[in-house]
Amino acid sequence: MKICSIITGVIRPNADRVFENIKTTLSTLSDYDCTHYALTYETEEYKKLKTLIDNSDLNIELISIDPILETIGNHNGNNYRMFRCIEILCKHVDMVEGLDSFDCIIRHRIDCELNSIEIPSIMEHNTYYAPDLPWGIFDNIGITSPDIFRKIFTTQEKTFLEKNPHDTLDASIRDVGVIKKPFNFKKTLYQSNDEFVMGVRQWSRENRVFEYDGKWMSIH
Repeated sequence: MKICSIITGVIRPNADRVFENIKTTLSTLSDYDCTHYALTYETEEYKKLKTLIDNSDLNIELISIDPILETIGNHNGNNYRMFRCIEILCKHVDMVEGLDSFDCIIRHRIDCELNSIEIPSIMEHNTYYAPDLPWGIFDNIGITSPDIFRKIFTTQEKTFLEKNPHDTLDASIRDVGVIKKPFNFKKTLYQSNDEFVMGVRQWSRENRVFEYDGKWMSIH
């Protein structure tokens, strides 16, 4: 199975930590035929991260965009920003080698390291793989086919008025009409101690471990 790893988000707490995240994630996925792309905002930390990657043997393409300053929708505009960054990176992959050349897409966050994962051997038709949390679908990682990925992560005809990214992702999945199924993984989210990151208040300043193994083993 040919896999594309789509990694997006804000560099936090710093470039050194995110570099370690990427190293761990690539190592975890090394047993798969996986190509890695990452996108983040053009900042001083991006420049540091780019230098670290360029001077390493990590096989990942890192690109940057200008910070998305407009506040569209709710959750301080983060619902929109999440989708827009993923959408932009998908278009970049399309130009480089074509998203449809892959059998499945993994969406992951740059401020997380992927510690373990069990990727379904076959992508079931019309299915988005991610477990539900009590307050909505887990939005930090997901797996699906390229055609479903494109349909879900688009900014077209969306208001982004949902209260958080979990609800925005759930709404998009409902609109597309796909089935949700969980899969097993373990990942660590590294936060910043700052109240604000790039002008946006952080929902949490704690590092967290998310592990799903048939059920949620950890969400803290």
